[in-house]
Amino acid sequence: MSVANIINPGSVTGQYISNFKDVPTFSGLLTHGHEAVTTVPREKERTLVALGLDDKGYFLLCMPEEQNKVAWFALRERLKARGYQPRGHATCSEEVMNVLLRDVGRVSKETARQIEEDADVVNDIVNESQPIGWFRDVLTSCINLGATDMHFELRGNRAMVRVRLDGLMRELTAVPQQIALDGISAVYNIIAEERSRSEGVFNQSLAQQAMIPFVLGSETVNLRFQSHPAVSGMDVIMRILRTNKDTRKKLSLDMLGYTPSQVDALQTAVGSSWGGIFIAGITGSGKTTTLNTLLTQLAQEGNRKIVSIEDPVEYHVNGVSHLSIQRSVSGDESVNPFKGAMMAFLRMDPDVGMFGEIRDEFSAEMALGAIQTGHKILTTVHATSALGVVDRLTSKSLGLLRDNVCNPEFLSALVYQVLTPLNCPACKVRAMDVMSPATLIPYQTIFGLDVRDIYCASDCGCDECLKPNIDYSNSKHAGVKGVKVSAEVILPDEEMFLLLKDGKDIEARKAWRAKRIAKFNEPDMTGKEAWGHALYDMSRGLIDPYYFEMNFGLPKLFASKV
Repeated sequence: MSVANIINPGSVTGQYISNFKDVPTFSGLLTHGHEAVTTVPREKERTLVALGLDDKGYFLLCMPEEQNKVAWFALRERLKARGYQPRGHATCSEEVMNVLLRDVGRVSKETARQIEEDADVVNDIVNESQPIGWFRDVLTSCINLGATDMHFELRGNRAMVRVRLDGLMRELTAVPQQIALDGISAVYNIIAEERSRSEGVFNQSLAQQAMIPFVLGSETVNLRFQSHPAVSGMDVIMRILRTNKDTRKKLSLDMLGYTPSQVDALQTAVGSSWGGIFIAGITGSGKTTTLNTLLTQLAQEGNRKIVSIEDPVEYHVNGVSHLSIQRSVSGDESVNPFKGAMMAFLRMDPDVGMFGEIRDEFSAEMALGAIQTGHKILTTVHATSALGVVDRLTSKSLGLLRDNVCNPEFLSALVYQVLTPLNCPACKVRAMDVMSPATLIPYQTIFGLDVRDIYCASDCGCDECLKPNIDYSNSKHAGVKGVKVSAEVILPDEEMFLLLKDGKDIEARKAWRAKRIAKFNEPDMTGKEAWGHALYDMSRGLIDPYYFEMNFGLPKLFASKV
């Protein structure tokens, strides 16, 4: 089949073809008939077609509603895997499509048996695609290493792949930029959940986000995808979420690193029937892990109805009803995705609600409404301290009033945490042997620690802590193994509520510090902030002063706070 006038396929790329004479000259159909080299899903037979061109080229033609959809991308990848090169694409009218297919008739029985549903087509593409195969290898390496995040940093013609291990960034490998770009675009376009994609197709000039369920053997690993243009390139970050119950550790608060006094305070807050528990921290501080640890505990008790509302759902907890919402892809703030979720939440007769994150006015209002109607709420927020949660909730970006926030009916507990690397027990070294007196002694004079009990991570590490295939050549204090929480847990009392309501945040912080009765080398965390928790762990030889200072600053900054 062909047309009389020869047209350059590239001349119609991206256009709408309403007349058959404008279809590029082609030698046959690659997706239909006895000579098809691949197939399209049964329901796409009359809306999506690949035209064969000379030199194993192809031109993709489809009805407007099919462009940039899963089957469209899947067909492109499938043809690429068979050695065909794209020469252009366009949408067309129903009349043009009917002319193209009129001589094909019904697909032969043999071909019909080969036609698969969309999910099966995507699975074939995933298995056959070289870019996806490269990405699979990188992801497998990251999981074997125990990484929590993958970072792809594309600059010029080079891409650096870095991973977060034990809370620290490490270099995994470097590849030509095009290899990384092909892999990233393939998993976004083909595997990402269509509803979760901020844009229909991967575009390196835009900030984009998505959830990518990637199958590795018997396990599905969820990847929280975020990309952003950068000078001379772009960054792509993927949080690795291992949601399978067999691969997730059963965690408790003490396993995360909370001390007995902090666990007692949190249990008191969880045990109340109303109010909110707000867990704060920077990105990557383990807030969601702590939140789900509390949620799992509540679910195991089995006597309360628990509903979570998340964007998106990251971890599935048995005994919890998870509701997934999608913020407006266009950024249209007039579209409130929480209204329907909030109505559903209230109709489900819940006792406890878990809201993944308070990050805008919509989610803040939802939390306020839920708490004011008598529900227990657990959630996270980005803030730099426990008491900083109040300032964050009442900021212009979240919009709540201090009169509503600063009362015991609204606030049950304020939590702030950071993750601090742990010294490798096998190769840690005494601080007195490697630190100068000028840098070590302040820990004794300001905080009262016995410097003989302080240890540092070794620069070179050892077989017990170093990960294979990681470049440590530019790393210092590399001998770390695991992370733990350094946290502050505050159950505000009447004095603190009054100070916070009046906007006297500094006075409220001083009131909290005045409650401290234990030394910094003792486990009682009453009146202590997260840095005080880290000092306690340092006094036990668990934390290197180098990482204390990385998270909190130099000791001299705390002289007025102790």
